[in-house]
Amino acid sequence: MGLFDSIKSTFGKGSKAADVTKAPSEVLREAGLDPSGLKFNFGNQSIAVSGTVAAESDRQRILDVLAELPGIDSVQDQMTVAAEPAPRAAEAGPEAPAAAAEQAEPAASGVRTYTVASGDTLWNISEQMYGKGSHYMKIFEANTDVLENPDRIFPGQELRIPDL
Repeated sequence: MGLFDSIKSTFGKGSKAADVTKAPSEVLREAGLDPSGLKFNFGNQSIAVSGTVAAESDRQRILDVLAELPGIDSVQDQMTVAAEPAPRAAEAGPEAPAAAAEQAEPAASGVRTYTVASGDTLWNISEQMYGKGSHYMKIFEANTDVLENPDRIFPGQELRIPDL
């Protein structure tokens, strides 16, 4: 046994298999889910997930997969579900034209909304919504009636997210 072998055995290296932990996004990909647009925050045996998902079924599957991670006792859901498309007038019934007109108006103006979660920043919201954090001032400028400072946003605030 050489000098390096004795050092390895002293510090527990070499003979033991490495403890490999997978990232939540990798686990979700393996489960057939798209983790893009999601953020994960870790606590004491807990994980918080925030971001926007396409459908309620995806949201529930994500929560189920994360709850099965080793060492995780609780999953905090801070995700939002993207707006479902408006029903067609023929499918919805007699009130559908008025409802469809109301839903079409926000889409025509190009403005989405986002509810601020704990730990969010305008930079992170901009990365999530636009793919680039550097567009955060666009969000701030669209919300000057609610925000006084781009560095001060609070959980529960409803922000307008304009199109670029």
